[in-house]
Amino acid sequence: MSYVNALFHIVICTYQRKPTIPAEFEEDVYRFIWDMLKQRSCRLLRINGIGNHIHLFIDLKPSIALADLVRDIKACTSGWMRRDFRFHTFEKWSRGYFAASVSYSLRDSIIEYIKWQHVHHGVESIDDEMKRLCEEQGMIFHEDSYE
Repeated sequence: MSYVNALFHIVICTYQRKPTIPAEFEEDVYRFIWDMLKQRSCRLLRINGIGNHIHLFIDLKPSIALADLVRDIKACTSGWMRRDFRFHTFEKWSRGYFAASVSYSLRDSIIEYIKWQHVHHGVESIDDEMKRLCEEQGMIFHEDSYE
């Protein structure tokens, strides 16, 4: 038997970080993504965000490549949102994304962090958040990578 812990914190931003996901329809986007993850046998531990980005915390099925999953999420949600009048200002997702593997010992703190996104972004901008998340993971932040 194989034992795999593949927890990932993922952030996808809207194009140019424009607030194009209306608050009243955020849950619909989250359900759409959750359905995609279930179809791929990935477990969603938490999802939340604000109008210009979404945080996902997932347990990735070991046979699925992270980059392929994120690409599929962005492609499928983009197509759906552009066809749905509720998201009439949505253009597309940014080119890049943030993803970091997470130790099981940090699971609850990541879940809480994602849970409180609406409160958190009353204090910190998405740009500052992305810079901080990258720095915490030892990554070099390139602002143009998520345009």
